[in-house]
Amino acid sequence: MTWLISFLAILIRPLGFLVTLTNQIGGWSYVVLFLVIFLESAYLAFAFLPGQSLLFLSSSIAASTHSKLNIWLLLAIFITAATSGAMLKYRATRHLDQHSRLEKGLNSSKLDTTKALFDRHERPSLLWGRFIPFVGLFIPVIAGTTQMDWRHFEIWNFLGVLVWVGSCCFCGYYFGDWPFVEKNFTWIMLVLIILPILGRYGYHYLKRKHHLLLSKAN
Repeated sequence: MTWLISFLAILIRPLGFLVTLTNQIGGWSYVVLFLVIFLESAYLAFAFLPGQSLLFLSSSIAASTHSKLNIWLLLAIFITAATSGAMLKYRATRHLDQHSRLEKGLNSSKLDTTKALFDRHERPSLLWGRFIPFVGLFIPVIAGTTQMDWRHFEIWNFLGVLVWVGSCCFCGYYFGDWPFVEKNFTWIMLVLIILPILGRYGYHYLKRKHHLLLSKAN
């Protein structure tokens, strides 16, 4: 019964537990965080990893006066991991044409949405695409297969990473030590994870409904 009480206490107030855990792990915390963001950015197989939520979570931990995590070191690690991961994905797909097996294997609504966004707004999609759940992870693939100039990709990818990491970490670090956030941290993290997923499904539902109305009108 003691373990159940401890588990419920962690579930209700997880921030204190995470601060203690990262302090005990020490420098390995940075290694784990780097790997998660790098793998999510570099390989579509790891697209399920909650990178955006992790930025907020780790920055909230760093905001605690008892935490040993350094926010500036976190920023450097996240920027390096996300930039290098996206570059690896771009390089891996650059030699493939738009009708390659890779692209055929990724023929899905996410890929179609990303292509449409990239075709209309090439640079803005690199700058803001990471804020769109799942879709942002396909942008380096599209940039590579469409033979986007590597210099332009590096510049806009880096700027996009700066905006993404900077804003997520700022929010986590700024709001992380607020009493309301500490008290409701579990619910806030659930919202950060679930809301983008609901938004994605809502977008596709409205898109299908719009096409259905257009087909009926014609």
